[in-house]
Amino acid sequence: MSETLRQSLDLSLFWEYRYTVLAGLAQNIYVFLASAALALTLALFVGLSRVSRHRALRILSTGYAELFRNTPEFVLLIWVYYVLPILISKLLAAKFSLSPFLAAVLALGVAYSGFLSETVRAGIQSIPRGHVEAGLSLGMSRFTILRRIVIPQAIRRMLPEALSQFVSLFKATSIVSLVAVPDIMYQVSMINVDQMRPLPLYTGAALLFCLVIIAATQSINILSDRWRKRGWA
Repeated sequence: MSETLRQSLDLSLFWEYRYTVLAGLAQNIYVFLASAALALTLALFVGLSRVSRHRALRILSTGYAELFRNTPEFVLLIWVYYVLPILISKLLAAKFSLSPFLAAVLALGVAYSGFLSETVRAGIQSIPRGHVEAGLSLGMSRFTILRRIVIPQAIRRMLPEALSQFVSLFKATSIVSLVAVPDIMYQVSMINVDQMRPLPLYTGAALLFCLVIIAATQSINILSDRWRKRGWA
């Protein structure tokens, strides 16, 4: 029994397929970088809209944030890959499809833009009103105040929460194999079909994910601490 368990947990099989697994991990990283860029871009726009003086803009942006914050990534991924192309095909009266990679980026980017927009909103609203009033008294425009006074201070306060959201986003890339993105979980599943040894394969994948996240989190924490201490934010 113990020998069977030892063989099942032997990670040498995972090492044997290391190049295939690393190629899959690269796909996770590509999806993460693209969806993080999309999420951050949308979050900045939505977050700023949520503190706008225009009521209609605030309502629309709040609805957007709540919708995508409360929609599971799994459901959104399936919807974007299977349903969205059908709707666009009907609108265009022509065949339309999304690649698995693009569907994953769109789904995760939109999903996490909802979370990040709340971080942006909270960061901006945490800046004392007196700072804005001081800028207005000096004759500065609201855009200049936002760019030179509010945003630099808000970034410092947003960094810890934003980092946590990006870590969650990277974890979420583990579901993109559902739409056939050849990521690490997809590659491990294909290897398991051939080898029929799920314990070392999926255990190795979990450990690799954990290692990458810990290394990235520690590195970003160090860089962000230096960044803030130097007064760049």
